[in-house]
Amino acid sequence: MAVCEIWDVRGRLDHPIDYAENPEKTANPNYSETDLQALVDVMEYATNQYKTEQRFFVTGVNCDPASAREEMMIAKAQWNDESEIICYHGFQSFKSGEVTPKQAHEIGVRLAQRMWGDRFQVIVATHLNTDCLHNHFVVNSVSFMDGKHYHDNKANLRLLRQRSDELCREYALSVIEHPSGRKKPYALYQAEKNGMPTRDNVARQAVDEAISKSFTLKDFDRQMAEMGYHVRFDPNRKYWTIIGKGWKRPKRLYKLGEDYTNERIMERIRENSYAVKFSRFAGPQKPIPVYRLKGTLNGAKKIGGLRGLYLHYCYRLGILPKNRKQNYARLHYLLKDDLMKMEAISQETRLLCRNRIDTVEQLCSYKESLETEMADLLQKRKGLYSQSRKMGGEEKEAIRSQLSDLSKRLREIRKEVKLCEGIEARNDTLKKKLKTIRADEEQQRKELMTNEHKRRSGRTDRPNELGGI
Repeated sequence: MAVCEIWDVRGRLDHPIDYAENPEKTANPNYSETDLQALVDVMEYATNQYKTEQRFFVTGVNCDPASAREEMMIAKAQWNDESEIICYHGFQSFKSGEVTPKQAHEIGVRLAQRMWGDRFQVIVATHLNTDCLHNHFVVNSVSFMDGKHYHDNKANLRLLRQRSDELCREYALSVIEHPSGRKKPYALYQAEKNGMPTRDNVARQAVDEAISKSFTLKDFDRQMAEMGYHVRFDPNRKYWTIIGKGWKRPKRLYKLGEDYTNERIMERIRENSYAVKFSRFAGPQKPIPVYRLKGTLNGAKKIGGLRGLYLHYCYRLGILPKNRKQNYARLHYLLKDDLMKMEAISQETRLLCRNRIDTVEQLCSYKESLETEMADLLQKRKGLYSQSRKMGGEEKEAIRSQLSDLSKRLREIRKEVKLCEGIEARNDTLKKKLKTIRADEEQQRKELMTNEHKRRSGRTDRPNELGGI
């Protein structure tokens, strides 16, 4: 069973080529060094001009893997190509345990030749770093034959998958005969795989909680409304739908899983009506220790500014305190929108606390210092690259070690600069959201107090029906 996908790449041509030929991806501890030769960085080869041993799991179609970037750029220059799309990056992933690395690479090369071999330059690299072996394709966006562009449309994607299936059948591999409809977005797939809260997970949590507290559909509807969801039980429609506050479109409940079809929800609610739950008698409660501390917290300085804002938002999201059990279904709908951004918000909070940044001015100053350091390191790295071309032996290895350290630090700086940019963009949004949340909570508190007052007072304002007796 092979799964295929392809998408356009805008920016620099060496990035997708470097990713496809990454030695960390193409090496696997399950195979010996004799069978798997380390893949060198194609850009380093082009810059330093030294020969490398033949690479087993990287193949060029209509180009040499060692100089693929230069050959693709020559084709672009030959046909005066100035398109924003520099290349196309695709993959072909196989079912775990079905193919050997040699077979996977052979199939990938044959697929590239059938699909693009007559007109386009392609790099085929087989990655062995996961349980599912997969091929990566880097396809030049312009043809070296006639200068015409490759078009990433539905017809070509169907053709790519069709030819992949044909090759899989030739090698007696499994094929997806009846693929389901639209695939799940990659970000959503990764979030669910890593156990992070997503819109679907939170909706399931809300439905499960509502069902556990309901005996009728009316109860179920009321419980869902309390958590910010509206369920439509339209008898003229085949499927019930759910829509959360802030959603643009409703979602069919059955898409949440087998336990969320119309029939299954009714069964689960009916089970509550005859379910008898037994609980143990409450045992004697342990005395709660009370500690008296001397001193006062009147002089304690509160954390404010950006740090205070982010720490409070993390508390609201349930990130803080650690190991806190959070009922995401009961979160405000504005907070639910940021559940999939929890990791980014956490990293931004750590940066603010680590560097004690409380104001936008401090943030901008810190960001400028990072950019200055990055410019100096880039200039230094450029000089080291120039020196490495003239040296050899141990001196060259020493310079390579320095280059590795510089590149590592540059990655850290770029990551922190990106976090600073995220804080700048998110700062005002978080303030507005918290202001709206507080206003909604205050309005809800007032409504609860009014309803409680009415419940307690009953109908005491009605006329005395007994005539004063």
